[in-house]
Amino acid sequence: MISEEDEFPAEDAEWEEADDELHQHREELFERITQFMEDEDINEAAASYLLLDLALTLRMAAYGMGVKNPSAAGLKLDLDRLQREVADFIRLAKKGADEFIRNTKEMRAAIEEEDEPEQK
Repeated sequence: MISEEDEFPAEDAEWEEADDELHQHREELFERITQFMEDEDINEAAASYLLLDLALTLRMAAYGMGVKNPSAAGLKLDLDRLQREVADFIRLAKKGADEFIRNTKEMRAAIEEEDEPEQK
């Protein structure tokens, strides 16, 4: 019996490469955004709102520029698709909430431990 891995090796390699590239872009964008937040003294809550607004604007522009005959009805359908995609992201984030909080607490403890010698 042929496994899916044997049946589609090029697609798997291409998928993995694309996934790696996307992850790299995400990390670089995160670094740039956090640097901008620090430079401009923008907190995480405000930045998340700004980024959500920007994501929505970019998606709307992508629709408007990406289809042959854009329409308000088509844009609304695309925004509905985006809403489902965002809901999926949130669902995944909720599933990983315990791990995220555990890692955050560990990171905060390490930062506090580094800061303690400076306070003495």
